[in-house]
Amino acid sequence: MYVLFWTADELLPGLFVFIVGVLIAQKLVCLIVAVVITKLFRRMKEGNPDGFLLHLGYWYGLISGRVAYSMPNSFIREFVP
Repeated sequence: MYVLFWTADELLPGLFVFIVGVLIAQKLVCLIVAVVITKLFRRMKEGNPDGFLLHLGYWYGLISGRVAYSMPNSFIREFVP
C-alpha cells in the first residue's frame, strides 16, 4: 500500500518524527528530518534481503522470539496435533 511516494512501512518512521515536531512546535525542522529518515530507511530496506528488518528487530530486542507460529516448540517431548 502506497501513501504519497512511500510504502506504509517506509512512512511510519518519518510520520513519527513529524508528529514529534508538531508536539514540540518545530514542524519545518522535523519535516526535513522526517524526509531524510524516510529516504535512509528506504535505502536500508532495499539494500538488504527480505526479512532483514524482522531480524534486526529481533537482534535489538524489539521483537520477541518466544513464540514461533510456524514450528512447534522443540523442547516438547511428545507432539500431539
